[in-house]
Formats: sequence, C-alpha cells, structure tokens
Amino acid sequence: MRAAGLLVGVVLLAGPLAGEARAQDQDPDPSARYDIDDILGRLPHDPDELPTQEEARGRAITFEFSLDGTYTTNAATSRFDTIDAVYVTPAFGINVTPVTWGGWDIGGGAQIDADYYAGGHDDDFGEGRLEGFVFAQHALGPGQFTAEFILLGIFGNDFSDQDLTLRISDLTYSVSGEHLNVEISAEYQDSDIAELRRSRWTATASHVLSEPIWGHEVTIEGDLAVSDFTSGASSGRNDATAGVVLIAQRSLGRGWDLEWEGAFINRFSNREASRFTALELGVELTRQF
Repeated sequence: MRAAGLLVGVVLLAGPLAGEARAQDQDPDPSARYDIDDILGRLPHDPDELPTQEEARGRAITFEFSLDGTYTTNAATSRFDTIDAVYVTPAFGINVTPVTWGGWDIGGGAQIDADYYAGGHDDDFGEGRLEGFVFAQHALGPGQFTAEFILLGIFGNDFSDQDLTLRISDLTYSVSGEHLNVEISAEYQDSDIAELRRSRWTATASHVLSEPIWGHEVTIEGDLAVSDFTSGASSGRNDATAGVVLIAQRSLGRGWDLEWEGAFINRFSNREASRFTALELGVELTRQF
C-alpha cells in the first residue's frame, strides 16, 4: 500500500504542471524529440524493461540511475538546418514492483532526466523531463496486453520553466520469443498545446543474435511510428517515423549494465517542415538497486 501511495503521490505532484505550461510552439518540435527517445528506448514507461517481481527480490520499490552520452547529427530535428552535437543525459527513476490483482500485474514508476548539450547548444536544445506512469498487464494468447497512462512534463533542463505537458493513454500488445520480439501499440497524446495533440500507432520488431559478440548481447531492431495530429495549426498533419537500431548490451555485475546504441531515424510528413533525418550514436551506463 505504501508503494501505491508513493506512485499516486508522484503522479498527483506532476498534475499541477499542466497549469503552468507555456502555450507556445517549441523549436525544435517536441514531438520529434519524443519520437527519437521512443525509438531509442529512453522513455521509462516500457513495462518489459522494468524489474520483475523476481528481480525485485520482494522489494516494493526499486531504483535506477543511468548516464547516457550521445552524438547526434541533427540536434534541431530539422530538415535543412542540421547541427551536429554531443549531449549527456543523467536520469534517476523509481519503479513500483508490480502486484497481481484479478489476473493483472499492476505497477508503475517515475523518472526525472535532462539533456545537457556541449558546444554552446545547451540553451537551444537542452530539455528536462519529469514522468510518472501506471500500467496494468495481462497475458493474452501468446503475448502480453498492457494498458497504460503516462503523464510527462517537459521543461528547460534547469527545470525553472515548464514548456508543455503530455497526457498519454496507451494500449500495447507484445509477443516475445527466444530471439524475436514483436510489439504493436496505439496511443493518444493529449497536451495543453493544441498543436501537439495526436493519435499515434507504433510497431517494433527486434531480433537478438543467438551468440554474444565480444561479451555483448546484440539486438537488431526496426521501428515504425505513424502519427495523426488532430488540433490547432497541426490539424491534418500526418507523420511516419522509421528507425533502424543496433544495440549491444552487457552486464557488468553488481547491478551495473553497459549499453552501446546506434540508430538511423527518418521522419516523413505531409508538412515539409516536420521532416528530418538523424543518426544517433550513444553509450549508457545503468545501475539498478
């Protein structure tokens, strides 16, 4: 019960953020940064990436710290004004271990993280995020069905000013095999900024190589996200974001993990200004405790 109370408190704390958001367009487009982070698996609300009841070893709450270093060829997510940049992303997360009720596994968590850019680009592209989420997951056929609600506040990376809030309702179905994993999802993103409201459908297929390479588990992944924007000046806008991702991961022991990642991402849109291509190369060090 105390774990559930902590989760509710985190989500309620984030709720008032919506009233403080500034209703203005962002540069770069916040939906582009979200799509990139989703393809790279940086958003914390994927239940398949959270500690299981067995991994939590009876603890109601677990914690996670991570530090990413990333090189991007397109920090502005722009079709024409591409800017190479390096940024680091420290993150701290709280995970509520799922409990079983009525055949459903119910859990959630929260995370705070921020991007800090080198080379004089921090004021232009730096971003901070505060996210809380709850989910319910149930076995269905050969896979898992997940219903989830996510509250995401986006700030400047010093967290002094809030730029926007996203309220995301998501339904996901995933099937995992020994080496092949497939996932499809449908979600609606509501926002205090009308131009960011959209329906979004995603599909992901990943293949884990049967043999490690230099001690790393290697995964090849393909992603597709299709968006239909529904409000404001973005009404009628349609995006399709595709990515190919190569991931190499190994355990360092004592709760530490190391991950190398490279991704080529392209977004097509019926709005020319929303198109972009980016290459992202990164390394992440994670500690769960």
